[in-house]
Amino acid sequence: MSELPIFPLRLVLYPHMPLSLHVFELRYQALVRDCQGAEGRFGVVAIRSGEEVGGPADPERVGTVAVITKLRPLPAGRTHLAVTGERRFRIKELVSGKPYLRAEVDLIQDHAPDPAAFILASEAQAALTRYTAGLSRISGRAPSSNPLPTDPLLLSWVIASTLMIELQHKQRLLEQPSVSRRLRQEIELLKREATLLDLQLANRLLTVPSYGRN
Repeated sequence: MSELPIFPLRLVLYPHMPLSLHVFELRYQALVRDCQGAEGRFGVVAIRSGEEVGGPADPERVGTVAVITKLRPLPAGRTHLAVTGERRFRIKELVSGKPYLRAEVDLIQDHAPDPAAFILASEAQAALTRYTAGLSRISGRAPSSNPLPTDPLLLSWVIASTLMIELQHKQRLLEQPSVSRRLRQEIELLKREATLLDLQLANRLLTVPSYGRN
């Protein structure tokens, strides 16, 4: 694959992870129409600067190929898409000639996890469990009962997708060249975010009014 339609968004899509999109802008309606005849693939890239809707956007240079798994037409040419992340890619050059962005890209090969990744995976699973438990306490929703993957590479993408952190941090996780480095970074982020959630919950409890008996 050398040329790919590009859909800039204020989010990061990771390999193997699902994403739902509501496509309503004319330029991206055209992208969807063209992709239906091109194996249903386009590139999702986080916006570095610019606008998600209406204006031009400067994309990050590393994104993820999105494979269309479900397409539901809506009125006025709009479309609901369900996609799944496939492989990462790096933009070599942006290409003009379409109402939407296109780019010459190089696909990024994921290397097999090294032995350290399997050791880090156990720590990452524990950190993720603590983090999602904190999210559950804050939101009042039950945590997911889905089992965590044992494969370190897939686990690293699940963690990256789950973390509710700033866009630039999510982009850096996508760009990490090795599974071990990504897991190390994720463990630090999970521990930091879990501590912040604990503090948020403690502050919430302190502000709950107490009423004495009459």
